[in-house]
Amino acid sequence: MQSKADKIDRNVLFKKKEVAKLFKFITPRREKHIIKFAIRILRISISLFFLIIYLPFVFKFLPETKEYADKVLEYVMKPVYFLIDGFLEFLPGFFFIIVIVFITKYLLKFLKYLTGELEREAVRLDGFHADWAKPTFNLVRIVVIAFAAIICFPYIPGSGSDAFKGVSIFFGVLFSLGSTSAISNIVAGIVITYMRPFKLGDRVEIGDTVGDVTERSLLVTRVRTIKNLDVTVPNSTILGNHIINFSKNAAEEVGIILHTSVTIGYDVPSGDVIKALIKGAKSTDMILQKPEPFVLVKSLDDFYINYEINCHTKTPEKSAIIYSLLHENIKNEMHNAGIEILSPHYNAVRDGNSLTVPPENIPKDYKKTGFKIGD
Repeated sequence: MQSKADKIDRNVLFKKKEVAKLFKFITPRREKHIIKFAIRILRISISLFFLIIYLPFVFKFLPETKEYADKVLEYVMKPVYFLIDGFLEFLPGFFFIIVIVFITKYLLKFLKYLTGELEREAVRLDGFHADWAKPTFNLVRIVVIAFAAIICFPYIPGSGSDAFKGVSIFFGVLFSLGSTSAISNIVAGIVITYMRPFKLGDRVEIGDTVGDVTERSLLVTRVRTIKNLDVTVPNSTILGNHIINFSKNAAEEVGIILHTSVTIGYDVPSGDVIKALIKGAKSTDMILQKPEPFVLVKSLDDFYINYEINCHTKTPEKSAIIYSLLHENIKNEMHNAGIEILSPHYNAVRDGNSLTVPPENIPKDYKKTGFKIGD
């Protein structure tokens, strides 16, 4: 734990930095503008005081101008009295707002402490996951602040006036029309948070995007691809697509299964193909030896047999390099076993080639060229 002296030193250092920033902001040029602005405000204030307060006060002592001076003073003091009366009427509501703000402030502090303990798993609730703590606090904070604002609203001066109501309706309509997509993304972000399909750092596939999750918010999710590109995906798009998480089960003992296919002709014994595929998978880095790789015969097609090699790994974030090494090792093992990786297609060859144009367009002196076979 930090000592009291360390906290004091840190506060002093912070204040010194703030003062240094202030002096850095006030350059000689800015200082000149600030002084000119202050002098102008002082001059205007003195002029207004002289015209509005001093002159009517002086003219009040003269019988000829006393009536006009009283009327000018009445005009000047009327808004002042209005402000003073309004402030005195506002004082009870002002103290009510202070109490609500005080209660809201310390309620949020308590909720922040509680969710922090849940996030560190110092406190556990059945069915409540640690990664829900922070987003839950953000949602509850919005609700608490909105509820406090609703309670305080009637005590704000002018809240019942028609002008205030008109402005409120205008901004409400403006917000509703301009934030439809944003609200859909926020709702989708909340749903995704409690669905828990992925967390920061997971290797995922969202639609056509494959990469690591680097940031999650209520509006968007950011994914960094294997090409080091940052892709920003709106949460509503994520909710409307399937999500594949490669990292979630990778920590288990069996890891996850990577697979690839090769097509070999019917003339090659299946046992030789399966043996070469398994040997190539076992010699690949980052492939688990236990459980052992296995081969599935996927299909018997017209020209070839489709073999699928399946192997386990605990590093799905390196799947691109694993696949590259696996394909290279499979190719080498097939070559060592004398097996050709091809899908045999047989073509009939005829002697002579004709032009594929209408007969009337073939030149009269055209002769078919013979097809030479052999030496």
